[in-house]
Amino acid sequence: MAYLSRRPSAIEPVDTAVAVGVAAMPVVHMVIPVLWEQAHVGAALRWFAELARDVPGATVTIVTTDRENREREHLIDAVTRCPMRRVTARRFPHLGAAELRDLTEAPRAGSGDTLAGEVVRSVLSRRRLTCEVVADLLHDAELADAPIRHVHYPGMGRKAAQVNYAVGLLDARDGDYVAVYDVDSRPDLTVLRRTLAEIAARQSADGHLPPVVQQSARFDTAGAAVQAWQRHLCRGAARLQTLWTLRREIPSFRRYATATSRPTGLRALDAARRGLAQTVGHGLLIRIDVFRQVGGLPEYTVLDDLPFGYQLTAAGVPVHPAPMTLVAPAPEHVADLVATHRRWFRNYLDYPACAHVGSRAGRGSPVEHAVALGVAGYRAATWLLASPVTAACTVAVVRRTGAPAARAVAAVALWLGCVTPVRMLAATSPDRPSLGEQAREAAEVYAAYLLKSIGPIAALADTVMVAASPASRLTLSPKTHHRRLDPNSRESKEQT
Repeated sequence: MAYLSRRPSAIEPVDTAVAVGVAAMPVVHMVIPVLWEQAHVGAALRWFAELARDVPGATVTIVTTDRENREREHLIDAVTRCPMRRVTARRFPHLGAAELRDLTEAPRAGSGDTLAGEVVRSVLSRRRLTCEVVADLLHDAELADAPIRHVHYPGMGRKAAQVNYAVGLLDARDGDYVAVYDVDSRPDLTVLRRTLAEIAARQSADGHLPPVVQQSARFDTAGAAVQAWQRHLCRGAARLQTLWTLRREIPSFRRYATATSRPTGLRALDAARRGLAQTVGHGLLIRIDVFRQVGGLPEYTVLDDLPFGYQLTAAGVPVHPAPMTLVAPAPEHVADLVATHRRWFRNYLDYPACAHVGSRAGRGSPVEHAVALGVAGYRAATWLLASPVTAACTVAVVRRTGAPAARAVAAVALWLGCVTPVRMLAATSPDRPSLGEQAREAAEVYAAYLLKSIGPIAALADTVMVAASPASRLTLSPKTHHRRLDPNSRESKEQT
């Protein structure tokens, strides 16, 4: 918190550049990959267009993908072959409520319980692809003069492949930065200016532009769930993710940057001091020459953020945390929360593949890879065991027959995990919560700990099932086409 409260120079980035002797500030090229984001891309375009207008030289690239069209063809085929009694929201979460209703009311093919292929195609083709929505939006007068370009990726890859394809088409200098954001990222002008000021300050101190800068995030919910228990649980999970940012992510980046800039020359010791950089795939600024040096974002893994950090670690590339945090939206419903954790945990399951690729590329020694994999395994284990350990501590506290020492240790563990961090956050809040509000927040964090391991366990089960039956590998994107929205939000009204 003290680090985040440190303010870089309050003067504008261009003035900062002059003050520290930098010839010119680097250009920031913001890249936003989108997949099934018809309802959200309009708000993102308007936000980033306004941001780019206020930052000299900045550009915005929105990257759609042909994967949407191919996924829709796959979905049409799957629904056509499936009996209508089994076409449900649970089985096909990629279908919206209107699409399910239209399919249910459509006439059957012959005397069977299936739909004709042309009927399914007619229903599922009504939803326009994101690339079509983007093309129309860019003709609006509101966006006509914005430095935005639309790139359509022709392959089947997801976010990493889209970003790599777009960066390959950029007309950028080696000292410029590609800034990777998600469609729901909302960096404001102050954040970007402070980041540029930090980049200028790092160049003044180190003699070169920082290779990678990470804008970390705090997480928040809008309370969109109807049930109170879901609102409380998701709010606790968002706060728990924020605590990860403050307790683990930012301190880890700071230690990593120090270790890479001041090596001892002993590989094993330096590897232990570095640990493992866990980059996050939004708010990530990568210098163009470094992006090319490490081969872009990894396309051989399910996700791209943590595997990219592994390659940076193996190559000894520093990552500097920007001294500020963005506000990122967190899941509003428990099912979405579990699905998000399930997807995120795949990062840890892909680390052996990262080590294999890094070794083949000549990045890092066997000792350095062993240390990095050890750190990854420790972090995966702490996540996987979070819920069982919380439950075990609870049982130890409430059991009257337990050993007093064990009960005391369990009580201290629960207090340090759920109460102390909430009180520390409250102490730095401008409008300090009351003791009652802090107690509620601590209870929400405790409940989130009890739920935290479900997603990782599901991810492990997925891995076992795929290993046992490769044909069961999912071909559709993991997120649904109809992401739940706040009914009062502008995006929700636009979608309606």
